[in-house]
Amino acid sequence: MNNKIYIDDFIIWQESADEKLPDFSFIPSMVRRRMSNIEKIAVGIAGKIVQESQDYTTVFASKFGELGQTIQLIKQFFEEHEMSPAGFSNSVHNAAAGLFSLLTRNTNSYTSIAAGDNTLGMAILKALMEPRDVMVVFAAEHNPDMYAPLLDTPHNAFGLAFMLKKHGKRGIKITKGDCNAGILKLETMVDFLRGRTNCVTTKSWTMQND
Repeated sequence: MNNKIYIDDFIIWQESADEKLPDFSFIPSMVRRRMSNIEKIAVGIAGKIVQESQDYTTVFASKFGELGQTIQLIKQFFEEHEMSPAGFSNSVHNAAAGLFSLLTRNTNSYTSIAAGDNTLGMAILKALMEPRDVMVVFAAEHNPDMYAPLLDTPHNAFGLAFMLKKHGKRGIKITKGDCNAGILKLETMVDFLRGRTNCVTTKSWTMQND
């Protein structure tokens, strides 16, 4: 694990009454038409972080993944007794990661993480183990209405992306985590990125402004 990293660039996007999806106009129109909402969120914010010349790996993370797309496929199967191959290709958990690598022509590795409530913390742990610069992308679409009764906290669409670099301006010291630490909450990481708190701790790692 890297003992020191740098976080200079980050993007935080949240669904509002005026904006249901982030700007993804840089994506070719033929590709946009086939994208799911969570792909538009993840790829849209990721595209604002990276540059074509950057040498980086990518970690995409989503607690629920392609819920909306999966629901559409299930409905289609029961109504039409078949599934759309294109719809199925968009329902897998690494759909956004694969699409982003194609759009950016980045041949470095990418990883898709799903670890329940601990998804964000595990995504960052994976990123800290990478030998080169790495972009972390966390995305969630607006929870489908049919799932709302099953969720402890129904949520709006959200996207978070940041680059962990070997060199930069804002130095971050990485140390061992605290075994008594709880699950990393999204709002805690947001506060750290925005400079509202000096330290964030999980069971696996601790980040502190250096």
